[in-house]
Amino acid sequence: MRRFEADRMVNRMSDSGLLAVMVLLTGTGVSALFSASYHFGTVAAGDPFYFFNRQIIWIILGSVFSIILSRIPLELIRKLTVPLVVFTIFLNVLTYVPGIGSTSGGAQRWIEIGGNSFQPSELVRVSLVLYVAHILEKKKDRMGDFVNSILPVLIMSVVMTGIVYFQNDFSSAIYVFLLAIIMLFLAGIGWHYISFGTIAVVLVAIPMVLAKPYRMERIRSWLSPMADPSGAGYQLLKSRMALQNGSLLGRGLGQGQIKLGGLPAAHSDFVFAVVGEETGFAGILFILLLFLIFALKGYSVALNSSSCYVRLAAFGLTSSVYFQVLINAAVVCGALPATGIPLPLFSAGGTSTLVTLGIFGLLINFSRYKAKDREVICGG
Repeated sequence: MRRFEADRMVNRMSDSGLLAVMVLLTGTGVSALFSASYHFGTVAAGDPFYFFNRQIIWIILGSVFSIILSRIPLELIRKLTVPLVVFTIFLNVLTYVPGIGSTSGGAQRWIEIGGNSFQPSELVRVSLVLYVAHILEKKKDRMGDFVNSILPVLIMSVVMTGIVYFQNDFSSAIYVFLLAIIMLFLAGIGWHYISFGTIAVVLVAIPMVLAKPYRMERIRSWLSPMADPSGAGYQLLKSRMALQNGSLLGRGLGQGQIKLGGLPAAHSDFVFAVVGEETGFAGILFILLLFLIFALKGYSVALNSSSCYVRLAAFGLTSSVYFQVLINAAVVCGALPATGIPLPLFSAGGTSTLVTLGIFGLLINFSRYKAKDREVICGG
């Protein structure tokens, strides 16, 4: 009986940190989204609560999804990995079907049914991470065998990357592929493979960038936004202006001006700029600190587990969220060209919210695995 009570206490302690961060980030995110979107909601939909209400619905669905994933047995998650990959590919193929797939901003990323849209490419990062972790754990004793261990992972990574790329989402495609490469490195792949893979990515990425003129335009506007301040450089300049206006403590919640039509995508990809204007450097630091705590919690789940599968999956899932945060913040500050990658739990987007909360549920699930049977660590 005492052993059972002790196990329950360990489980609660494992859950509490990640759960607290999830609640704080979700609450802060939906508050920031309402402030950033109420003007655009009024103009675009005649309802200042339009984006807020939609986000609340997705948060409720995501919370239920998170609870379910936090309780599913690890063995069942692994059994469902391949069906999840097939399902993800199927959904992404549907985006090309007339009458089902829809286009926005030149990208063919959405499934639209009954006026509601869903972005299946968001599932790619989860299904690929779980697949890579599953395969590499099975092959952990044969990491030197390229054909049987590394090649299956590379093939699936290329397939998933291709799915995202042909939806006209170059940045997310590169991001997804790099996730798989990082997981291969963590699993103990040789440095010569990593070097070759990096060179291959660069060689493939260059013609991909050159293939679309607007991608080169993004890079040029990033390097020199003042060359076209009312055109290609407009969004970056307005984003920087918002951050500068925020100074140390900001203008005050709801008092931002840049969201009133001055900053494109203020409620989605550039919500971080609105947060910066209204809460200043202090608010930005607070949000980045929350995400840093999330990352430390997620990576600690990976490091504290003796299971190769949990280590890889927890590391990949944590990175899939945290890297998005770093990329989005870098874009808003002008450290990277515009990518179209949202800020998790802050940017408007139901699919991103659902998937991110699902990732929290999986990490909470994995955090309890350290109390279960031991397995061999990756790399033998």
